Amino acid sequence: MSSRAGAGVESGERLRDLAHIASSVGHHLINSYSSVVSNAEMLRSTTGSNTTSPDAAALAGSIVSTALEASRVARSLIAWTRDATRHEAAGTPLAQEVDLPSLIQEVVESERAYGPANIDWRLDLRRTRLLVADPGHLESMLRALARNAVEALDGQPGFVAYRTGIDASDWMFVEIEDNGRGMTGDVLNRATEPFFTTKSGHAGVGLTIAQGIWRRHQGTMAIESRVGQGTMVRLAHPPVNPSPRPTNRGDVRRL
Repeated sequence: MSSRAGAGVESGERLRDLAHIASSVGHHLINSYSSVVSNAEMLRSTTGSNTTSPDAAALAGSIVSTALEASRVARSLIAWTRDATRHEAAGTPLAQEVDLPSLIQEVVESERAYGPANIDWRLDLRRTRLLVADPGHLESMLRALARNAVEALDGQPGFVAYRTGIDASDWMFVEIEDNGRGMTGDVLNRATEPFFTTKSGHAGVGLTIAQGIWRRHQGTMAIESRVGQGTMVRLAHPPVNPSPRPTNRGDVRRL
C-alpha cells in the first residue's frame, strides 16, 4: 500500500471514529438537557403561582427554552453523523457478511505485532453466525476494546483474552477480558461516558466508540469489573429469530 493510500485509510478510520464519538456526545447531551428541562419545569410550576417571585418563573421558562434549543442542536449533530454511524442494510456497498472470529484474529495479530511485548494474548474463538455489517466499523470497535484492555494493565505484564461463541439462549457473544487494575463502582458507572478517563494523557473514548458501533449493529454491551482483578466487556447480539429473552443473564452492568 502506498503512503498516500495508507494515509487515506487512516484518515477515513479517524473520521469514522470521530463520527461515533460525536453521536455518543450528542446522545449524552440530550439526556442531560432532558434532566434540566424536567427540573426547570418543576421549578416553574412551583413558582408560577407565587406572585412575590415572578422573576423566578420567568427564569425557569428561560432555562427550559435554552435547554430545548441546545437539545435541538445536539440532535442535529447526531443527524449529521448518521451516514457514518448507521448500521448499513444488506445490499449496500459497505454491508458484508463478517466472520467475527476471523476479524478478531486479524486485529489481535496486528496489536500483538505493534503493541507491548509483555502482553499475553489469549484467544478462544469459537464459531459464530456471520454478521451483516461494515467490517471497518467492527474493526474500529475491536481495536478500541483491545487498546482499552492493554491500557488497563498500566504497562505491567498481563493478559488480554478474546472469547467468542453462541450462548445457551442463542445469543452470539464476544468477550474481551483483562487482568488489569479494574474499576470501582463509580468509575464503572461512567465508563462509557464520552471523554471520561481516570488516566492523564488519554482521551477516554475507547469504550464510547465501541458502545456506539455495537449499538448500531443492534447489539448490547455489558461491563463487569473488580478492583485489582480486571475487567470483562461482553458484546452480545440477538438470535436471528429470537425467542423470549431470559430474565437472568448475569450480574453485570448492561449499557
